[in-house]
This record gives sequence, structure tokens and C-alpha cells, in this order.
Amino acid sequence: MTELAFTPATELVTRMRQRELSAEELMRYTLDRISTHDRALNSVVALDTERALAEAAAMSARIARGEDPGPLAGLPVLVKDNEDAQGFPTTRGTRAYRDNPPAAHDGIHVARLRAAGALVIGKTNMPPLGAGVHTANDAFGITRSPWNPERSPGGSSGGAAAAVAAGLVALGTAGDGGGSTRIPAALCGVVGLKPSRGRIPQGPSATTCWPQHAGLSGMARTVRDTALHLDVAAGHHPADPNSLPAPGISYRECLEQPLPRLRVGVLRTLGVAAPRPEVLRAVERTADVLREHGHEVADEESALPGAEEFPAPFLLRQKVLAYHRVVSVLDEFTARRVDFEPWIADLLDDGSSVSPTDFARYWQHRGRLDRWAAELFGRYDLLLLPTVPTTAWPAEGPDVRAAVRERTVPISFTSVFNDTGHPAISVPAGLGPDELPCAVQLVAPHHRDDLVLGSALAVEAAHGPVHPPAFTLGD
Repeated sequence: MTELAFTPATELVTRMRQRELSAEELMRYTLDRISTHDRALNSVVALDTERALAEAAAMSARIARGEDPGPLAGLPVLVKDNEDAQGFPTTRGTRAYRDNPPAAHDGIHVARLRAAGALVIGKTNMPPLGAGVHTANDAFGITRSPWNPERSPGGSSGGAAAAVAAGLVALGTAGDGGGSTRIPAALCGVVGLKPSRGRIPQGPSATTCWPQHAGLSGMARTVRDTALHLDVAAGHHPADPNSLPAPGISYRECLEQPLPRLRVGVLRTLGVAAPRPEVLRAVERTADVLREHGHEVADEESALPGAEEFPAPFLLRQKVLAYHRVVSVLDEFTARRVDFEPWIADLLDDGSSVSPTDFARYWQHRGRLDRWAAELFGRYDLLLLPTVPTTAWPAEGPDVRAAVRERTVPISFTSVFNDTGHPAISVPAGLGPDELPCAVQLVAPHHRDDLVLGSALAVEAAHGPVHPPAFTLGD
């Protein structure tokens, strides 16, 4: 049954609904694969085997009775450990919360997946409070890439990306506040969509996401699986007043429609990055694919506002977001700072020093980014860029000083679209000379998640899937 490891979620669900595969069979296979293969990854930090098997049996019985359990019927799903999933602690990737009691309720996102028939089986690892582009903490340790254990799967959704890429599950939840879905997806060779701002409601939460930079997402191996997840998760919820109305379309159905002829702008540096040659080659191959599909593809040299001050705008952004993080954990941090990992405690301290001048500069910069993006999308229907400037860095994390010096800062191409709110997707684009995945990023105008998914499907078809060799062998 090894082929089940890399069977798309859409196909798994169809096979279960048609009774060619039972939910129990898939669950036993999934749990066995996690038991066997996650030792090398450390991607799963909580697992309830007994409950998973019981829920799978109940799902099989429902399907046998002819019920319609929903579009995710019987699909095992792992949840990133910053989202509440009933019955599992929410640790937010830090030892400070490792002893939290199990959540009494699901968050909105997880509840929608369950209502659609998904079987939530456990939680995936992440860096403390999501503040990292590699996945490591003092609660659960380092998560490693399925492509090379010496390399990182990225962050902050690194556990989700590693689990999906290694064939442990076909779908996991993720989140993206500066590239936290797209960067791990790129490093692990899977698909990572950051939906339009507000597309998937967040919460309920004690502290609102006032910077409006982060959104929830899924982590999947294919574009169609990504569209399936978005069909289930999208739509307004009153607990999140900033969430968008239901889109009124099926993103999966949109994938079956031909794309219009698009004006595509290709941006290679944004004035702040120097991507490695293998990354630029992936962008060039993708530009050729889009040309072959009849789209008008043009080079675009536009630089980010403030590029001449690099890396100052990035540093200011990180400081303000550290303030957002410290506000969200203020009571616990004030009472027991020592329980937090030293480096995240230092980061929170730095965030506490944000001044009115810092805030003014930050929001002025955000305004410039909005105007910059609006001007670009006045001329283009789609943007093509790298997702990250390099392939995967060491499992212990990138050399930040070297990244600044060499202009390979991991969030160079991703964080801008968190700040502007545009839908953006990372799609695998082959392997580099180091046999690690390369990826490209596609970005569409506001609220055109359908367009970014449709263009990603064409790219995916041309480049083909990539799977880590060590995890494609028989069990």
C-alpha cells in the first residue's frame, strides 16, 4: 500500500466514498507510517492513536450506511500546533506552553475541516510563537527535512510541510505571517498557498491579529488538494469580523476552466535579494511554461519601497511583529519569562521597546507597499517570483548575518504579500544541484485566489511532482 503515501487527498477521499478504500485502512496505514518514518523527521508532536482509529471506524460505518460525511470524508489531517484542536494541547511551539491542558474546543478552521469529514489525528511542530524560518524549540526539538536530515523543512509551518512531503498525511494545516506556509512548502517540494487576507477566518482568539499580516492555510502536495482545502475552509465567520464573505465559487471547479490570457510580470530580485542560480533557473523555466500556455510574459525590474535601505525595513517589520507577539502572551511572559526559550524571550523584550516613531515608520512603509503593489497589478494580472532565494538551510537555522550580507534573507520575496494581503502560492519547480527542491511563487490581484490556483496548476503540470527518495521506498 506504499502508493497511498503519495496519493492526492482528492483521490483518497473519492476512493473512500466509493468504498474502494476504507477509512480504517487508510488510518492504520497513516499511523503505521508516522510510527515508522517520523523518527527521522520529528514533525508530529502529538498523536492520539486510539481516538483516530475509533473515529475512522465510525466514518467507515457512516459511509457504509450511505451517508455523505463531507468532501474530506475519512481523510487523516494533522494540525499546526498554534491552532486549537479539541483534545490536544496547544503549545504554540514553546516549552512555556508544553504543559497546557488539552483544548476544549476546535478553532474555526479546524472545526470546518472536521465538519467536512476530516479526522484530526495530531499536531505538528513549529518554532516558538511561529517566529522562525526553521522549526526547532525546547519543547519538542528540531524538525528535519525529509530530503536531507541535515537540512531544515523551513518555518514556521515546518512540521506540516515535512509531514506532507514525506507522505505521512496528504493534508495539514498551516499559517503564513511572513512566508510561514510558502517557505516550508518551497523547501520541502509541496504546494503552499497563502490565501487572500481574510479568506479563512481566524480565532476565536483572546488577541486579534491587529497587524493583519497573517492568515491560516493548508499544506498539501498538489494544487487540486489545495483548492479542496480552500473550498472547505473559506468563508466569513462572525468571530472574525475581518474575514471575507464566502467566495460564491468552488475553487476546485475553477481549476477545470481554462485561464484567460494573462499579463505576467517576472520579478527576480525586488531590489533586495540575490537568488542562487538554481532558483533563477526555476523562474526562467516557469516563465517559459507560461509563455507556452499563451500568456504575455515580461521582465519587471521594480524594487520594493525602501530597497535602498535594506535590511532596515525587514528589521523594523520584525520588531513590530515581536510587539504583536508579546502582547499576545503578555500575562504569561510577565509572570514566567524564564519558561520561554532564551532567544524568543530576547525577541519579545525587543518588541516591548517599540516606540511611537517605530509604529509611524512601520505603517507608513505598509502604505508604500500597498501603493507599490497596486501599481504593479495595474500592469499585470499575475506576478512570478522566487519563493525563497536559496534551497534549504541547515536544520539548526540559517546564518542570518551571512543571509543579510549575501542578500539571501529567507523572507525577501514572501513577507511583502503578507503585508499587502494578496493571494500567493509556492509551487515546486524541480530540484537544484544539491538535490533539494526549488520553487517559484505566483501572486494574483486581491481576492483572486482562483487565478493564482489556476496558474499554479499549469506550472505544476509542467514541472511534475517531486518526492524525497528516502520516503518513497516500501514500508
